Amino acid sequence: MTSTLDRPVESDGETLLADVVIGIVTHRRPGPLRALLHRLAELESAGDRTPRVLLLVVDNSPDSEARPVVATTTLPDRFTVEYVAHGAGNIASGRNAVLAHAVGRAPLLALIDDDELPAADWLDRLLDAQQRTSADLVIGPVLADYPTEAPQWVRRPVFHSVVGDGPGWVAEAHAGNLLLSTGLVRRLGLRFDETLGRSGGEDQLFSRQAVAAGARIWFEPSAVVHEPVPADRLSVRYLLRREYRKGGTLGILDRSRPGWPAGRPVRRVLVAGYWAAAGLTAVVRAAVMRDRARLVEALMKVTRAAGMVAGLRGRTYDLYGAAPAPARATERPRVAVVAAEGPEYQRAGHGQHLRGILAHHRDLGYDVALLLTGPRTGFLVRRAGQDGLTYRAPGLRTVGGWEVVTSPAAVAGHVAWAVFRRLPHRVQTAIDRVRTARRSRADVDHVLGTWLDPATSGWVARELGTVAPELVLFNTIFSVPEPLVLPPTVRVTGLISHDVVHERADSFRAAGHRVEPADFAAEHEAAVLARMDLVLAIQWDDVATLAALAPGAAVVVTPVVVDVEPVSSERVRSGRCLFVGSGSLHNVEALQWFLREVWPEVRRRRPDAELHVVGTVCARLGSVPAGVVLRGEVRSLAEEYERAAVAVAPLRAGSGLKVKVVEAICHGVPIVTTTVGAQGLGGLRPAPYRLADSAGEFTDAVVDLLADGPARRDVETAARTAAGLFSPGRAYAELDRFLAVAGVGSEAAEATPAA
Repeated sequence: MTSTLDRPVESDGETLLADVVIGIVTHRRPGPLRALLHRLAELESAGDRTPRVLLLVVDNSPDSEARPVVATTTLPDRFTVEYVAHGAGNIASGRNAVLAHAVGRAPLLALIDDDELPAADWLDRLLDAQQRTSADLVIGPVLADYPTEAPQWVRRPVFHSVVGDGPGWVAEAHAGNLLLSTGLVRRLGLRFDETLGRSGGEDQLFSRQAVAAGARIWFEPSAVVHEPVPADRLSVRYLLRREYRKGGTLGILDRSRPGWPAGRPVRRVLVAGYWAAAGLTAVVRAAVMRDRARLVEALMKVTRAAGMVAGLRGRTYDLYGAAPAPARATERPRVAVVAAEGPEYQRAGHGQHLRGILAHHRDLGYDVALLLTGPRTGFLVRRAGQDGLTYRAPGLRTVGGWEVVTSPAAVAGHVAWAVFRRLPHRVQTAIDRVRTARRSRADVDHVLGTWLDPATSGWVARELGTVAPELVLFNTIFSVPEPLVLPPTVRVTGLISHDVVHERADSFRAAGHRVEPADFAAEHEAAVLARMDLVLAIQWDDVATLAALAPGAAVVVTPVVVDVEPVSSERVRSGRCLFVGSGSLHNVEALQWFLREVWPEVRRRRPDAELHVVGTVCARLGSVPAGVVLRGEVRSLAEEYERAAVAVAPLRAGSGLKVKVVEAICHGVPIVTTTVGAQGLGGLRPAPYRLADSAGEFTDAVVDLLADGPARRDVETAARTAAGLFSPGRAYAELDRFLAVAGVGSEAAEATPAA
């Protein structure tokens, strides 16, 4: 057995992969957990199939009670054990932590509860059913094991067991005995709803959302787990409370869920009425027959109906409430991220980098607060806590559970930007010419960033005092206030570096452009970084430079996460090229150079070639040559990559990791780029791209890859190998280890400083 209590999951830069992950969320059940781990050690495999297993134990107790159990349990060598101290006390949050740690580590994830015991062939039966049916989810029965003192009437399956009618397709799944595809989770962005983490029903909603997206669920009766029933669950009172909770969950799930039919709550009321009537009738019949089991079953129907109505009214019952409070209370760790704009404001690379970091900490159980110093929120109204994030901004108010932008300037800017994005291309380019002329008169071609004014710096200090985070991350050096005032709760102060800013400034100056601030230099960057404990570099080539600028800080690499499936060759359009980019100056100039110097020759040699341009860069282009299609902003970038035969990134200036290059690599689309475009990726061997700096080299590379020959297949193979670097399991491993050693977050209890 390999244990991450003893060594990291990653070794020499390679993620330890498994055939299947077994995920367990445990909460103050050290005895049952030990019994479960011993039973897992006895799992059998049929034939010559012996799957490699990554066992994830997520401890939902704030006191990390499961840690010694995991540390002292011996499992076979094919098991790798990873213990995660989560401490949220919320089953949905714990299961989300399992998802966050499992995706990218194995193709399948098996979930089992900490108070269950699997049959010896349980895992083998689940895997066999999935392979036989190609189901996205496979569930099995949960059979109750009763203590000897349990009365006979309570032993009927309806009271404590989950059984089915036989093998076949079903509409919903429970998470107590479930096998699912991690690729499905990644592709659909599935998560358990944490608002249902105490009342229950989060697994029902999870499976409903999967089915609504096209997933299929198979019930496999031979994949059995047993659940010992404790004495406190044998009472009629417990059974009725549980049914009331189940009914409440059904009502909550049918209550105005986005994308669900408006008539669903009405149907739920009718169903509740039917259950109540049927239950009351059965109560009378059972009373006359003096059949206690049937009487309790009838009362369960009535209480479930009452729960349905309560759920439709927004009320839940905390059946799985917290156990008696321990001697000390432990809250979820808090992280505050200070940024100039919200991650949804525009779909640029830096926004994607920020979104990934926010989502990672949310999925690990942090309370995430996003402090926006400017008016660019990316929304006007949103539900508070949506996506697990809490927004704070000077012009933002929370009203009745909604976050509402109240600043007139922010509202006007948001509306203007939204209108601009929907204008015809000719109007957009005319407006852009006016904006470009205005920047030219101001002697500015490219804005590096804007320092915070004293008022905003004071606001940041006050908000940090209110949030009281353990971890503060500033999104670029321009988000760091002056002076830097931090509350005493802060253990680590970090900076998210999307590039080395002074290198970007030098790159634009070398190309003849004027930057703002005009005098920005390395010493300005070093002065800010000197106040940091931690710097997050977006790519490996930046590490040495940032370490020299910030000798007192740890520098870790957190590349942008691109969590996608490789494209299918069946949908690729022959001859189609793709450029993706925002309206930033370096994108505009790169595309103009390509259209002027490269594209005419590509078209001469491949008359069927077509270039699709996607993103706000289109608004900054005037007339374009034949074969060029300006798509603007699109609903799904994945669909554009699916149809592209070749992607191009002819960048001539800039710094940092180029997200468009990483996206192409992760989608498996061959890409041609320049030395500038390949920054941070030069150490990858074989190279998952074609490098070309001159117009002739670029033309030859594009035509060569369009030919669908050995050169194309070589790049595709290299891209599949490199894509794993940008999966969530790999991208943030170095950051997680640093924070654990620093005593921050849910991994702190597992920290073991490297030798």
